[in-house]
This record gives sequence, C-alpha cells and structure tokens, in this order.
Amino acid sequence: MKDIIPIISFGCGEEEITSAAGWAASCSNQFEFANEIKEKGIVRCYLIFYNNSEDNEFLKSLKIVFKFNVGSGFSNVYLYKDALITLAPIGAPAAAALMEELSVFGIKEFIAIGTAGCLDEKFKNKFLVVQKAIRDEGVSYHYLKPETYVLTSPELNKEIENFFKEKNLDYVLGTTWTTDAIYRETTDKLKMAKDLGAVAVEMECAAWASVAKFRDFKFSQILYFSDVLSKTSWNILFKEETLSNSKDLPLLIAKDMIDK
Repeated sequence: MKDIIPIISFGCGEEEITSAAGWAASCSNQFEFANEIKEKGIVRCYLIFYNNSEDNEFLKSLKIVFKFNVGSGFSNVYLYKDALITLAPIGAPAAAALMEELSVFGIKEFIAIGTAGCLDEKFKNKFLVVQKAIRDEGVSYHYLKPETYVLTSPELNKEIENFFKEKNLDYVLGTTWTTDAIYRETTDKLKMAKDLGAVAVEMECAAWASVAKFRDFKFSQILYFSDVLSKTSWNILFKEETLSNSKDLPLLIAKDMIDK
C-alpha cells in the first residue's frame, strides 16, 4: 500500500503550463497599466484586508491600476506615490494568485496587513510581525517541498519593527498558523499549532510566503487580532477595546509606511 500523503504532488522546477504572464497576455486590457507601473520603478505593494473601501475618500482619490478577479467581483489595486495598495482576498489560493498577477506589474516586495485569530490572550492588544508561518494549507506545497514552516523576509520584518518603534506601537515577533478551514480549527489542531509556536491563526500567510520564496520576492505580514481562540472558547473582540475596532487600521498603516 502506498504511503498516504497530504497532497498528490508537490515541488518546484517543473515547466509551468499556466502563468500570470500568460493570463496578462490573453487579457491585456485588464493589465493596461502594467508597463506604466514598471516604468515608474515601483516594486512594492501593500496587501490590506479592508472592507471600507467604497466609503473611504482617500482610496476614492487614488488611481485604480488593476482589478483582480476574485470570482464574484474584483479587488482594486490602487497607485499611491511609489507603491501599490491592494485589497486582499480571503484564502490562500486567491491570495497566491494575486501575488503572481501583481508580479506582472514588476512588484517584488509585499507587506500584508490584516486581522487574525489570537491563540494567546496576552497578545490580543499587540501587533504581530510574522517571522514564520505553519504550512497547514494547500497552496505552499505546489511551490515548496514539504516542511513545517516557511519564513518571511528578515529585511522587511526589520523595516516594520523600526516603523512600530518610531510610532511607539506595541508589537511582538512570532509565528502564525495558516489554515484553509476557518471552521475546522479543532482542539487538537489548536494544540498542535501552539506546540509549534503559533500565536495567531489566519488563512493566507504561508501561501504568500511560499510564493515569495519560490519567485524570489520579499514578503512579510503584520497581524492584529479580531478574536481569541482557546481550547474552551472562541471570543470575538470587535465589541472590546482592541485594535480590531479601528476599521481603517490596515489602510492607515500602509499609508503611513509609504509616506515614511
């Protein structure tokens, strides 16, 4: 009997049939601003989880240079000064596809900003600068050989740390658990993740970090907490005095980092 493996294939080096560049060539009108962004020398994008974009006057003032197809709609990509700001989709497959398609614009540095579940209540009012992600999703295994963790960019992490220090914001460095199944975070899986050092749980980081490593991009992620997960309860934080109450926080951080 063959060994049971979690995915039918993995690895890198095989010749790709599909590609973001091929997709861009087939629908060039969707990527009409790609050359403009390249010519400007823009290499960085901030991937923000943000659901107030339609009412935000700052975003309304910016040029939309790309609309990423998320199936039932589009996520806008905005140009601001010398960077892009992108509305990030939920889930590893869409997140990875977004990163691949943004590379058509010449983007090679990515900083993601959004909420996560907290696995240790003492961190619920702090930011987390992710140093590594537990690969409990599927996308990363199509880019990298099986390993427990994938690392983020030390250079971007240091930049984020310096930013938080200058702003006097409370943060920790640590590990996140990336999972595909938001409603299958079981007691046993929670124990596994915490034993592996995780202080957060979310759905995209390991995929993004794996695409970045495979494509030779730089990627890091800033997380703050919308809920606390323990072996006995799931506590939503939106009604408490926590960072998650600031609905514009991902956008404000991205804008401040670009302005700096």
